[in-house]
Amino acid sequence: MARRTTAEVVNTASAAQWPAVNGRVRVQVQLPDALGGELLDLPTRVEDTGLGRLVVAAPGFTGDLHVVAPGLPVTVTWASHRGQLRQDFLIAEVVRRRVPSWDLAPCGEVTVQQRRRFVRVPVTGNLRLHAVPGEPRRAGDQDAGAAAEPAVTAAFVDLSEGGACVRVRRGSWLSPGRVVRTVFEVAGGPVDQLADVVRLVPDPAGTGEHDDLVLAFVEPVAAADRLRRHVMQEQIRNRRREEP
Repeated sequence: MARRTTAEVVNTASAAQWPAVNGRVRVQVQLPDALGGELLDLPTRVEDTGLGRLVVAAPGFTGDLHVVAPGLPVTVTWASHRGQLRQDFLIAEVVRRRVPSWDLAPCGEVTVQQRRRFVRVPVTGNLRLHAVPGEPRRAGDQDAGAAAEPAVTAAFVDLSEGGACVRVRRGSWLSPGRVVRTVFEVAGGPVDQLADVVRLVPDPAGTGEHDDLVLAFVEPVAAADRLRRHVMQEQIRNRRREEP
């Protein structure tokens, strides 16, 4: 059964900028104070586009039956060649069928999300990138018998409190829109953090062997304080090296 809204959309953005069907996106939903008031950031995928509406698979979360209804505002973010894009929507229809979905009506423009909120510093060292079980996948990747994607060893290019740029060998399964688990050491302790692959920079060194990935850590970032201290310490070291 579907529930509908009579709310009128105040602004319609070009659907040409939306991700394709089965493209990976994230939706942000604000819980009411009675359910904790948390801002949820949930992975899902595009089910359909057309008639000025974006249809996504309904992500499940505790309290969704009490919160999700027509008229609920949500923000959708996705990766593109321009970087991380975002747009505000209202839920126009909730479809509860075999695959529950949200029919989203845009109420704002598509914008490029600013990712330079944090200072980045050059760093050395390696990290491991792991596929996330249960992450929304493209239709061709959803076979139950599909082989697990192997962990990828990457090298840091730079690091910040909110993300990193890393170098990977060309031809890996990593691509913009994926969610990965990053595992590395910083400031004497381990970090195990989810991240969005925001952008891929092909062959920046001109060797034909490696690509760079821009990663944005998925909030909350448990090691944010430790990362911030490490970045500040690296800034101080870099200034000292530059002093005559």
